[in-house]
Amino acid sequence: MILKNKKKIRIIIGSLNVGGTEKQLLEIINRLAGKKWEIELITLKEKGNLAEDLNPKIKVNNLNIKSSFKVIRLCLIVLKLFKIFKKDPNTLTHFFLPQAYIVGMIAAMTARSKCKLIMSRRSLNLYQKNFPLSKTIEKFLHKKVDKILVNSKAVKKQLINKENVSKNKIKIIYNGVDARYRKRDERRYGKSSIIMIANLIPYKNHRMALYALNIIKEKLPKDWFIYFIGRDDGIKKDLVSLAKKLEIRKNTLFIHTKDIHSILPDMSMGILCSEEESFPNAILEYFSHKVPVISSDVGGCKEIVKNKKNGILLKENSDLELSKAILYLYKNKKIAKKFGTEGFKIIKKKFTLNKMINEHEREYLEHVNP
Repeated sequence: MILKNKKKIRIIIGSLNVGGTEKQLLEIINRLAGKKWEIELITLKEKGNLAEDLNPKIKVNNLNIKSSFKVIRLCLIVLKLFKIFKKDPNTLTHFFLPQAYIVGMIAAMTARSKCKLIMSRRSLNLYQKNFPLSKTIEKFLHKKVDKILVNSKAVKKQLINKENVSKNKIKIIYNGVDARYRKRDERRYGKSSIIMIANLIPYKNHRMALYALNIIKEKLPKDWFIYFIGRDDGIKKDLVSLAKKLEIRKNTLFIHTKDIHSILPDMSMGILCSEEESFPNAILEYFSHKVPVISSDVGGCKEIVKNKKNGILLKENSDLELSKAILYLYKNKKIAKKFGTEGFKIIKKKFTLNKMINEHEREYLEHVNP
């Protein structure tokens, strides 16, 4: 889809630190910048370590305001965004994640911007329990925004039933990845390597993985390892201590890298044991390399993992259930291989990067000002 005339879009997000939403956004805007799209990326905190991978054609505007008073910092960010909307009131604007949505919409409405406004909700609204006022604010903003993009049926259902959003205002665009399968090389990471891609955040439930492995550590091959891939958000020290206490520290590795695709092909299985999810990139990334998946049955996970067909959905999020599933895949290599192959097929059929990017572009073309 090549455009005859250059079209503009403004993207607002907290930062481009490594995370599921940020990686998907990077793919979208890099691809669009290669076409005739003029893109301005506004980050509210630091630029983030993914910023170095941005297409150089993308204009980056970092609003990082340092203040020990959160309220003052947010007010100053709103003021800066207000000036941006006043100066350029016509550029289509897309907000990613709650903070950008709230402060960005307040700035746009205060500036009486004429541009179309799009919001992406890429998580369940459980975060609102810790910030009760955000629910009230967001329900008000939902009436003002032009379109809400979501990445799972679970999020769409929640917006309709819990936040009174019209279904006509919501569009599902699933996350996408490239299918990158290559033959596994057991010499690199061993024959029995488990991977869990998730930033070290409490709700991702890394502790459950450690407890589950402790239950079956004597039944696993002697050379087993689990690789935790993700940014430390403050709990790594506690996880390391727990691994030592359970006497599995030597089998536990923590890696922070953007290059997960150099590791994934050689993994025996991928696990996701989160307490909440919308539609996790990790599962797509596992399947893109034919890695069999064990997943919590939360949020939109069941929209890609079909139990006993291309992976295992846990009946309940417990250490024991996870340990049984891990042991099952280790003992049933043919079934594990089948799960990985079926997962790979569904990626190529339904969750490709091109599909995800093209659907975003169609939405932008529908709302961009002439």
